[in-house]
Amino acid sequence: MSTTTIVLLKKSTKRFVHPPLTNHLRLCRRLSSSSSFTPHHHRRRRSVHFVPADNDKFLSKALTLGADTIVLDLEDSVKDKQLGREKLRSFLDRANTLPGRNKTEVLVRINPLSSSIEDWRDDVLAGFHGSDGFMVPKVETQDELKLLDEILSGMENSNNCQHAKVLLPIATETPLAVLNIAKIAKGPRVSAITWGCEDLSAELGSYNTRDANNSGVYLDVFRHCQTMCLLAAKAAGVQAIDGIYQNVRDMDGFKNESNYAKCVGFDGKLTLHPGQILALHKVFEPTTDEREEATTIVKMWEQSNGKGSMELNGKMIDLPHYVRAKKVLTRVTNYDDTTSNEGGTTVSIGSDNETTNSKDSDKEEEEGEEVFPRVYMGKFFEDLVPGLKLRHFLTRTVTESDNVFFTCLTLNPAPIHLDHELSKENSSSLSGAGLNSSNGKPLFNSMFTLALLVGMSVPEATHGTTIANLGFSEVLFPNPVYPGDTLRAETTILDRRESKSRPTQGIVTLQHVAYNQRGDVVCKATRQALMKKKQVG
Repeated sequence: MSTTTIVLLKKSTKRFVHPPLTNHLRLCRRLSSSSSFTPHHHRRRRSVHFVPADNDKFLSKALTLGADTIVLDLEDSVKDKQLGREKLRSFLDRANTLPGRNKTEVLVRINPLSSSIEDWRDDVLAGFHGSDGFMVPKVETQDELKLLDEILSGMENSNNCQHAKVLLPIATETPLAVLNIAKIAKGPRVSAITWGCEDLSAELGSYNTRDANNSGVYLDVFRHCQTMCLLAAKAAGVQAIDGIYQNVRDMDGFKNESNYAKCVGFDGKLTLHPGQILALHKVFEPTTDEREEATTIVKMWEQSNGKGSMELNGKMIDLPHYVRAKKVLTRVTNYDDTTSNEGGTTVSIGSDNETTNSKDSDKEEEEGEEVFPRVYMGKFFEDLVPGLKLRHFLTRTVTESDNVFFTCLTLNPAPIHLDHELSKENSSSLSGAGLNSSNGKPLFNSMFTLALLVGMSVPEATHGTTIANLGFSEVLFPNPVYPGDTLRAETTILDRRESKSRPTQGIVTLQHVAYNQRGDVVCKATRQALMKKKQVG
């Protein structure tokens, strides 16, 4: 069994050594072709089911229940924490060989970050290998998630992990958490948030969480927490998961509450009993009427190219109705988005002349796979969670030939890129400004540096998953580049949001940073990209 040590990362100026490109490509092809490998960031989470990590009987059935996500619990349901960690390790060591693993996301609920550091640190160590991420209870601030992100980044770098662990915070278990929930939802690695009221009621000193005289609905303060969870998640572009229904014998009450969650916009719900899972999936599956109406709206809107308002059964249809209809159809099991428009979907990017037909593209992909399988290494919109940091494996030692060729190719006659004698004169000026002296070497064309930085970021970040680069909001060159410098790159995801007009795409803000061999920042670029979403089906 693998062992891992948790360390806090400090910025290093040492050159980062990457695996050869050929080995990386082989690994990506193996992962993409493996039937047991399914990226977890974009999974549907209709059901998020708790399983005590210390119960062998429950663990043995966990992957056969049909839940979208299982949460192996090391917190409330486990009395002997050490025994729970040992059983958790044993289960995760063999989980990838068990039926159902490729269809089920596996998270581990750790103890609160406010508890003894040994408790949650040991939980992370026990649950790191073989899991997809962690459920974090009693989160009160975004800083707690940043600490956990820093620790996980160190572990992922040490273990050459291909996918970042996701976090699912329970974001309403203390009064402070409720007040900070919008920031928590935007924390690093967060792919969904959920809410709970039992711990909060204890903190508040309330006698009940539900109104016994009003069909058991939540009291106002807890209904407020439920609403804030939904709003904070959608504002942050992550999934909203409704809380538990504690009475596992009241299936009618569970179905009613699940239907309410579906109608207001929750993406799923926490479950406690296996019998709740199938019932929950049936509730979240659009009805025949919902599916037919959504399909009609999508066809009407796309056939009219989204121009003007339309009428259906006496109701006006505008862009929000089209967006909502597309989201309804993504909830249909085995829904194929290409069937929503018999004529093919035309997507316009930039000018009216830049269009692509989705049916033609799909056909080309299918035909291409027969003779040359396409391997996409980039991350989808759902994968690019704010706070995610990527250290890119490609490096490049730039040469004078690069500089001369690029400068001539772009018709740039600036002598600082071509004239050695002038460069000698500039050398003293640069030294006087506190910048690295060139020792007479020509200054590298900064546009080459920018292009190289973005290019080095592509494999792990956007390869095959970008629709369009929408522009740069900031480009800085803090230090010059000279022939013979070796550059490496890192990327941080700053923000993301849904596309208002394209439900299958989203807009991501990426910050790329290039370093030279001395650890100096030579280029920093912030850009926005229109990214594909992973089709759910």
